[in-house]
Amino acid sequence: MIYQGVELYNVEALTPVEEPGGYLLSRIPHEVRVKLNPKAQITAFDGCGCELRFNLEGEAVKVTLARMPEDPIGRTGLAEVYYGSFQGSYLESPRAIGEAPQAILVRPPAKLKLLKQLTAEHHLPYAPELVRIILPYDWRYCLLGIEGSCSPPRPEQAPRRKLLVYGSSITHGGVALHPTGTYAMRLARLLEADLINLSFAGSALLEAEMAEYISQRTDWELATLELGINVVHSWPVEEFARKVDYFISTVAERNRDKWIFCLDLFTSALDYTGNPKAGEFRTVVREKVASLNLPKLVYLSGRDLLTGVAGLSADLLHPSAEGMEEIAGSLYRVITAAAPELRPARER
Repeated sequence: MIYQGVELYNVEALTPVEEPGGYLLSRIPHEVRVKLNPKAQITAFDGCGCELRFNLEGEAVKVTLARMPEDPIGRTGLAEVYYGSFQGSYLESPRAIGEAPQAILVRPPAKLKLLKQLTAEHHLPYAPELVRIILPYDWRYCLLGIEGSCSPPRPEQAPRRKLLVYGSSITHGGVALHPTGTYAMRLARLLEADLINLSFAGSALLEAEMAEYISQRTDWELATLELGINVVHSWPVEEFARKVDYFISTVAERNRDKWIFCLDLFTSALDYTGNPKAGEFRTVVREKVASLNLPKLVYLSGRDLLTGVAGLSADLLHPSAEGMEEIAGSLYRVITAAAPELRPARER
């Protein structure tokens, strides 16, 4: 979506708000969002995977953002500024975004000529003249204003390959220390792919509408579907099996030419307290993938991707920073082993 010369990446709809003003950014169209469960209708506005992208056409551009109030987790989140594949200096990134309007002033990097040279020599995926303001993943943020002369990205300035992810707060980003520290972001960087994050913290309930929406999008080349943790305590195994059957079948059978990796529950407290449902839910996902027998549909156990408690935070559910890195690295190795054509240029 283009707005005032800026690409609102991973954004499909704008919703105006009276206080603090401006627009909320929805990662899915309005007509899909309103059919989801009530919590997902809110978390669809969370900024995970969302970026403001533009080329500077003057001396500077100022973007003003504000965090929506009544966040039960915290009053600020971190935005990051990148110039293509390069993180901005410590003077400009990260930036804390709170409930009061916060302006991010962006100017051309002093070493832009050298950054361009290095980008070409090392086959980096993003053009360094492309400014990327990567939004906090964890809550709703309002875009209050854009000032200055800028233009949208050109197609050659970003990766053509797109990785789509669906899942719970773990795939959404929960407890990552900064937005590019989520396992989904780290995996996209390893694959030199642009990320489409369609995860819903605490509300990934495998709705038919989300399966239909993902299946009909034509802009992704590979996908990961993380299934189960948000419903393991509330659904019987039989209900989970029905939802998994429709969700995976709908996405995979309509996209037989695309690689799809189905993830079950990551390692968590469930695996250390003797709760049998974790194993039962994993069996549901594994057997569904096996029954479809599609050459590009792959089952992955969450226990093989996050292998132990050392990668967990203190809640014994969400991965720590180290756990996020472990998941990203594990997924990268599995994906590129199954599909060598997805190896990035640097490894060919």
